[in-house]
Amino acid sequence: MQEGRPNAHKGRLFGMYVRPASRNRGIGRLLLNAALDAARENVELVQLSVVRDNQPARHLYESVGFRDYGVETKASKYDDRYYDEELMVLDFGLPDFLSTHR
Repeated sequence: MQEGRPNAHKGRLFGMYVRPASRNRGIGRLLLNAALDAARENVELVQLSVVRDNQPARHLYESVGFRDYGVETKASKYDDRYYDEELMVLDFGLPDFLSTHR
């Protein structure tokens, strides 16, 4: 849940990671679903940002109902390389979420 009354209806998913040796086993989906189940009890929507080039993560988020709403250009920088981040939101009140979750 975000701080402050005007933002209390929003949650933020931050820092989800599955080790390379454990990928492609459904662990990411289980982790995401557990986080969303907990969030649904406390907030109306969840926001996240994901590196734009990370197609597997973007596909996972889209598969449960997250939708793009913007891009943060040069959101992060490692060494001399910049990375854009896709801003995504999942609104629990929209029918999309109910039909795609799980």
